[in-house]
Amino acid sequence: MNKKQLLNLYLEGIDLLISKIIPLPEKLLKFMPEIEDAWTIKEHVIHITDSEINGFIRCKSIIAQPGSNCFVMNEETWTKNIRRKNEDINKYLSVFRLIRELTYDLLVDEDEANWDRDYYIRNYHNETVNYTIEKCIDMYTNHLYNHIKFIDRNIGLFK
Repeated sequence: MNKKQLLNLYLEGIDLLISKIIPLPEKLLKFMPEIEDAWTIKEHVIHITDSEINGFIRCKSIIAQPGSNCFVMNEETWTKNIRRKNEDINKYLSVFRLIRELTYDLLVDEDEANWDRDYYIRNYHNETVNYTIEKCIDMYTNHLYNHIKFIDRNIGLFK
């Protein structure tokens, strides 16, 4: 897959998430499956948005500060310690849309050489991982699809 196709797939994630979430009733958004370490759909959406914000900064950092390290959030700890109750999910969906569009706009005409610049992430397992813009966009595209599976699971378990 070339970079333009990857970016287009990344951008398509906006409508995928929003069209799935908008029709859901509030009770389903807050439904917690009886599964260990499960999240509500609302928590998934907020986590996805938090991650997208980090992704935007990572992509800019790869261009602006190649070879540097970045902040990594431990998603389990964040979700456990910031139990989302009253946030407006529509605001998060708006931010998700905006961040993905901004990331696309940043990268669509970016110099090809910058797509392969090295950037380092020390994850919460204390491993250092080399990233590039291409790896970042691929990761965030797959990240959304992974969370969509959990959202679909919650929808299926809701009674």
